[in-house]
Amino acid sequence: MYAHYEQESKKSQLLEEHLFNVAKDASSMAAEIEQKNVLFLIGLYHDLGKADALFQEKILRKPTMKVNHTSAGALYLYLNIGNLLKKQIKIDDRKYCSAFCETIAYVISAHHGVYDIPLSEKIDDDEFDPKKFGYSKLYERLAYNSDGKYKYEKDIINFAKNLEEKMKELCEISFEQLILKAFYEYVELWKKLAYKDNSERAYYQTLIMRLYLSLLKNADILDTINAYEKIVTPFSSQKCEELADGYLASIEKRYAGFINPTKPMNVVRTKIAEIAKERGINDSPGIYRLDLPTGAGKTNLSMRYGFHQMVHQKKKRFIYITAYLSVLEQNASTIKYTVGHEVEGEINAEGVLEHHSNIVESDDENEIHDERDQALKEYLVDTWDSPVILSTMVQIFQTFFKTKSSNIRRFTNLINSTIILDEVQALPIEVTTLFNLTLDFLSKVMKVNVVLCTATQPVYNSDNLPHKIQYGGMNNEDADIVQLNEEEREIFKRTKVYKFNEENSTNSLEDIAEAISQYEKESILIILNTKASVKQLYTLIKETDSRQCYHLSTNMCAQHRLDIIETIRRKLPHEPVICVSTQLIEAGVDLDFNRVIRSYAGIDSIVQASGRCNREGNLDTGIVQLVNVHPQQENLTKLKPIKKKKQITEQIVQHLDSPIDIMVLNDEFFERYFTNSKTSEFDYPTKKDEPTVYELLSLNREQAVDPRFYLRQSFKTAGIKMDLIQSNTNGVIVYYGGNREKIEELITTVERFECNYQIDDFQKIQKISKELQPYTINMQKHDELNKSVDKRLDGRIQILQESLYSSDMGANESVEGFIF
Repeated sequence: MYAHYEQESKKSQLLEEHLFNVAKDASSMAAEIEQKNVLFLIGLYHDLGKADALFQEKILRKPTMKVNHTSAGALYLYLNIGNLLKKQIKIDDRKYCSAFCETIAYVISAHHGVYDIPLSEKIDDDEFDPKKFGYSKLYERLAYNSDGKYKYEKDIINFAKNLEEKMKELCEISFEQLILKAFYEYVELWKKLAYKDNSERAYYQTLIMRLYLSLLKNADILDTINAYEKIVTPFSSQKCEELADGYLASIEKRYAGFINPTKPMNVVRTKIAEIAKERGINDSPGIYRLDLPTGAGKTNLSMRYGFHQMVHQKKKRFIYITAYLSVLEQNASTIKYTVGHEVEGEINAEGVLEHHSNIVESDDENEIHDERDQALKEYLVDTWDSPVILSTMVQIFQTFFKTKSSNIRRFTNLINSTIILDEVQALPIEVTTLFNLTLDFLSKVMKVNVVLCTATQPVYNSDNLPHKIQYGGMNNEDADIVQLNEEEREIFKRTKVYKFNEENSTNSLEDIAEAISQYEKESILIILNTKASVKQLYTLIKETDSRQCYHLSTNMCAQHRLDIIETIRRKLPHEPVICVSTQLIEAGVDLDFNRVIRSYAGIDSIVQASGRCNREGNLDTGIVQLVNVHPQQENLTKLKPIKKKKQITEQIVQHLDSPIDIMVLNDEFFERYFTNSKTSEFDYPTKKDEPTVYELLSLNREQAVDPRFYLRQSFKTAGIKMDLIQSNTNGVIVYYGGNREKIEELITTVERFECNYQIDDFQKIQKISKELQPYTINMQKHDELNKSVDKRLDGRIQILQESLYSSDMGANESVEGFIF
């Protein structure tokens, strides 16, 4: 019996070998979270259907023939687990039986494509009766063998019995013992979770499903790629530990240069750095806050905390996530510079992956003809198996919810990690429930240490929220890693905030351009809410002001933005400059302007923008002005989260006189923001009168699934609908900064790979793709520019036409979208 067979070379892998390899690898990965027997069980039976004569005919003689090989293993375990547990478990544990049986069956039946549980009428099939399956697609799949095509009794059961004899011989455990061990691991997992209602319980079941599926897929794809020869070798534990020791030595060397401070600000920075070190050494898994004002050195603190976690708490990964690409670009550069070393003028930071977007796009796994070719293509997509990951909120939310193979596989690599979520205030209100409960699951089940890092902390444990975060550590550590007193916080205040006009009326972009002309000797940053208004004001200032003016938006690739920011940084001490930007610049970017003009937005955004003004404290006081741009010139219709935050801010400040103490308004802002929202708004609403994503992933009440069944979630539909900031984007490579030769090399290599699937070309595509990561933009899938995109490798790699990218504003006329 073969699992894989190559027609031309006649290379093969036996089914038994593949099943044991996957079982052992999945079990090894799951051991860290005490789920090793569950994953051994799933891994050993996931491809049981390949033992059927029909599949063997496909693999040996008819490779394009469609054969369902995922239902047999699901059915076999469903029946045997159910029968065994009824006889052998305690009465108190029987409430977990149905959930366990259905979970195992679903994971196996979905390992080549996630599907919804609810079953509806089949189009053009009058004889199909979904009622016969209790309106459950899982039960329809379990009944697949009833059509007689599969030789279930003859082929599947016989092979399974032989497999169990082999398991007893090799692993010294019987089939019945394995099932019981796996079941009680599942029960113990549930005891770690505290849910307040049935919807939370059902949502946690969704995350358990994703966790198991992720572990299985990682092991399955890795063994499929290595079926005939060793091609891919993940980082070994020893290598990761060596790298972690090096990372820690690097950050401690950096802090060694900060000893014996004299300035009051540096004295406070040193104090909080020592606290962060101590907490990094000792903190258990949990959800923590790093609530510090701008200028407190959060990036270095995050590294110190995280690298001590890697060494002293044996965390496998340090994952830095931020909402803003500009912050990612700057802080990724800082992190790589800290832990890397220079080679031929470039910083080489081993084990560090900077992941903005997918240069190589993943395919859905439907209608697979050659699993191994598919697996090779899938492995080109970044799946976060490096020890240090630097990425965006969009990417981590795709890891939480999207159903493509690469997104699901990444979920495994969150296990036993430290995740820094920087500028978390930028998350929209509609993801609050999903975000809070997912973080609770990560910390309690997957041993993740989560740090919410921002100067403007959302009140995620507010009584106004339907589903709150459970802050603090497993060993009752304080949620706040560092706490500053009022005197220490005062040291970081360097600005005063004024209204552009005290009448609370709107102003035009022309008014702003005219106003800044009065401050001709100042360097000024203007932050607006839309790319269209930024472009309009930039064009206007370029025509009327003699100062050098720069444009920043996400129509520009990462390297382009970094180059612009570095140019501004060099010029600021010597000449007045103007920068017009979307909010990508307002958080974390190390620039120091005399004056900042900020279009009305949330209080959190205004505080962040203030951090770009008088950053180094060279002025007695920096000036921040709030301007209410006329809605005809700054249209927020498509940016509802920003619009709502802006309205709350207007309500708070309209009766206040300038200057405004903006920091003290943060908690009031978030409490009002949450209070003025319906419960459904926190649950990621979709279309009108349709269930929210949270409902789809929890109780899914509107579906007709038989109430006797445990699973009823619409996993695939929810994954399709769940887009952070409705950002349905592709990663598109652009021509910028002399990278033409590298792009041409990528195209040539892809063309060669598509002809012969040579491993050398596969590895070269991986290498070049990572090198081109800084030269990508995230393009909306409905964007008109998509018509001018060159698509390679079945559309997985996309390249924008060279003439459509300009040196001052980036991609031409991109459809308006949020700045993530």
